[in-house]
Amino acid sequence: MNRRSLLVAAGAIGLTTAVGGTAVALAEPEGAPETTLEAALESVPGHRPRPVLLWELTGGFVPAGWNALRPARLAAYDDGVLIADATRRLRVRAGALRSLREHATTVLRDPANARRRPGAPVIADVPSTVFTARAAGRRHSLQFEGLEETRQDRAYPTPAYSLLDHVTRLRDRTTGTGSAWRPDAVRMIAVVLDPAQPTGGTGTQPAPWPAGVPVPHPGKNEFVARLDLRGRQARALIRAVPHPDPAQWPVFRAPDGTRMQVNWRFLLPHE
Repeated sequence: MNRRSLLVAAGAIGLTTAVGGTAVALAEPEGAPETTLEAALESVPGHRPRPVLLWELTGGFVPAGWNALRPARLAAYDDGVLIADATRRLRVRAGALRSLREHATTVLRDPANARRRPGAPVIADVPSTVFTARAAGRRHSLQFEGLEETRQDRAYPTPAYSLLDHVTRLRDRTTGTGSAWRPDAVRMIAVVLDPAQPTGGTGTQPAPWPAGVPVPHPGKNEFVARLDLRGRQARALIRAVPHPDPAQWPVFRAPDGTRMQVNWRFLLPHE
């Protein structure tokens, strides 16, 4: 079995994304203060709002296509809307949003908060947590390898875990009391199966490619493709895969005979 087969067979053989423990800090000037800029952009047709905070996971030992499909665990927007896992939505008061923004900015503008404690244990193949906040026209971001998994060992400074606790409470509140997030827009991920791989290895026979859904085309030497679909195309994919499951990727056969494992999630407002 070749490398591609190992990565995509049944969507259960993972690939490892190496993520170092070095802090990644960003502080990007973006012209005018965001409160002014975003107010102006609100009147622009087709403008996509930008989040004031993103809590994302990346890397780790995961199946092919998983990282491309994985949504933000929490996205917070200037109008007070919180979206968890691209599935649940909740609007919070201005004070709660302001508290989150100020807390996140305070933690993320200091790169020392993402420096591991000397001698802290390293856990292999765990995802990295990435927090990103926007405030006063600047973007601040830090990356933490295995932040949740190292809580007991206190591998990172206390402010990192304090911010994790803050966003976790808001995410839990959103998933527990929020309404369903069901926009007319989705992100489709397709993983091309090796032609030499038996169909039976995927656990199901391929179905014809869904009508109304464009066929993705991975780049040269790539086998994972991403397409963001809206309107009719999004609805066609939802009809074809009405209950997406990260662990179960249905297999479709494209018109040219290529077999692809397909999955999707709802898009966030800024995507």
